[in-house]
Amino acid sequence: MRVIPVFLAIFIIVLTVPDGSAESQWSNNITVDEYGMTWGYTETYTGMDSVVYRMGVDERFGNNDSFINAWELLKTDKEMRNRLKSSIDDEFDVRIETPETPYLNTGTNGNNGIEVTGVESTLSSGIIGNTSITETIVNKYTVSYRWKDSIINANSIWFLGQAKSPVSIILPAGIDVTNISGMSNATKNVGTHTEISGFFSEISKNRGEITLELARNTSARLPEINVTNITSPAMNGKATKPAADVLSKIRDGSILGAGVVIILLIYVFKVRKSR
Repeated sequence: MRVIPVFLAIFIIVLTVPDGSAESQWSNNITVDEYGMTWGYTETYTGMDSVVYRMGVDERFGNNDSFINAWELLKTDKEMRNRLKSSIDDEFDVRIETPETPYLNTGTNGNNGIEVTGVESTLSSGIIGNTSITETIVNKYTVSYRWKDSIINANSIWFLGQAKSPVSIILPAGIDVTNISGMSNATKNVGTHTEISGFFSEISKNRGEITLELARNTSARLPEINVTNITSPAMNGKATKPAADVLSKIRDGSILGAGVVIILLIYVFKVRKSR
C-alpha cells in the first residue's frame, strides 16, 4: 500500500471533482522545541482554484447542490483532522537521529520516540456559500508532536513536505545547524536561537525532504565559576565586621590583663617592703 504524505492526503480529500484539480499556495512554519514540535501548514486558494476547491468539498462532504453550508464545512473539518492523523501515522513527516535512535527507525506513532499529540484545523469561513465564488480561501492546519527525549543531543532532524513549498524552521536555543540538505535558497539566521528558511527541494513528484545536521551549541553553556576569584559581598561587610570586633576585644582584654598584673606586682612589693 502506497504511503500518502500529509499534504497529499489533504489534496485527495478535497480535489475529486471530475473537471480538474485546484492548485494551492502552500507554506510551512515549523517550531522545534527541546521536547516537541509544532508544524503549522497554511494553504491558500485563489481565483478559479478556489472554485474547484469548493466544488470538491460540496461533492465529497455535501449534497452536491453547488452550495456549502456550515454543517458541510464542519463535516469537512472533522474529516480533515482524521485523515491528517492517519496519514502521519502511516508515514511520519519528521524523524530524529540520536546516538540511541537510528535515523531510519521510523516505526509507528510513539515507537520511534516521536508522538503526535494533536491535530488541529481551521478552515476558512469563506468556504460557506455558492461553489462558484472566487473569494480567496486560506486554511490553516497545526500538528503537535512530542519527543520522548531531549533533542539537544540529536545528530539530525528530517522533514517531509511538499516540493517547492516555502518553509521556515525555528530550532531551540542550544542547538547549532552544521549542514542543510534538501532545501533550496536556504538562509540561516542565528541569534538567541537558529532559524532556517527556504524551500523544499523536489526529490520526486510533489515530495521534498529536508535534513538538518545538528550539533550542541557549546557557547550556550553557563560560564565556569572559579571559586578562588569569588569575593562575597558578605565577606566584605557583615562577615568581616564580627571578626574585627573579636580582635579588638582580645586586644583590649590583653591590655586590661597586663594592667591587673602590674597592679598586683606593685601591691605585693609594697606588702613585702612594709614587713
